[in-house]
Amino acid sequence: MNRRYTLSLQFVPVMVINSKTSMLTTDILLEVEFNRAAGPNITTVIESARLSTEPLNSQNPKYSEAHVATSLSKFPMESDLLSIVNLLWKLPMKGSLVKHRLHLDYSVKNQDPPLKYTFDDIVELTVPDVEFEICTQVLSQQPGAQLCRATSPCHFVISIRFLKEQACSLLVVLDADDRMWTLVERTKMVTVKESGLGQLALTIIPVVAGYLPFPNVSIYECQLASDNIIPGNDILFFNRTAGKQIRVLSPNNSEINNFGKEDSSRGSNRIKKTIEKLFD
Repeated sequence: MNRRYTLSLQFVPVMVINSKTSMLTTDILLEVEFNRAAGPNITTVIESARLSTEPLNSQNPKYSEAHVATSLSKFPMESDLLSIVNLLWKLPMKGSLVKHRLHLDYSVKNQDPPLKYTFDDIVELTVPDVEFEICTQVLSQQPGAQLCRATSPCHFVISIRFLKEQACSLLVVLDADDRMWTLVERTKMVTVKESGLGQLALTIIPVVAGYLPFPNVSIYECQLASDNIIPGNDILFFNRTAGKQIRVLSPNNSEINNFGKEDSSRGSNRIKKTIEKLFD
């Protein structure tokens, strides 16, 4: 009775599950990927899938009840060996470390006798409440120039969209590697109109030629009091041009000597037309 036995069991997962969140306008989407990269050569059939928030012990009714996420997938859904199936939900709540219960009912095709299987798990998701999105572009200040040149000033154009379509004032702050960019204008205040749109341009100078990453952008709430800008909390936003690079040409000595002598109105009109097309 006191004997101990050791058993070695080989386990091969039927499905490998990965998940990620993304943003679509004001909605946060959860994508769950089921990867049949290994396991037996069978066809699994996902009969149904349900995602809901776990109720919390809170005085707020918003968090004390379970909320069911809206499914954007159609069932049943078959999955063969070496295939990938994606399930999509629109999340019902936003917040930090919100617990969600994922319940999945599936079966194996042509199994005799037919059996039903269940997968149930708790997933903690941080669902950001994103209210702004931005689009950035770097333009040469030289009239008629399509590309920027090293040591020549450029416009760093930022277009902002407030998803709630209301007026507000924001403080935009740039940060960049000084080996790549000289930030002539590091901060600037912008007013978002009632339409929810706001645009601004800051002057930056590329230091070297090559493919340079865009400067980093931070946005803060701000108030204007007695001609002084008072920064507030930082704002979470979605950058539609994140990770973008720009090609910078080598310096042109003749352009450097002539800088400041050109008609600045031509460059301003070009910037205005470009800003209007950023969100088209």
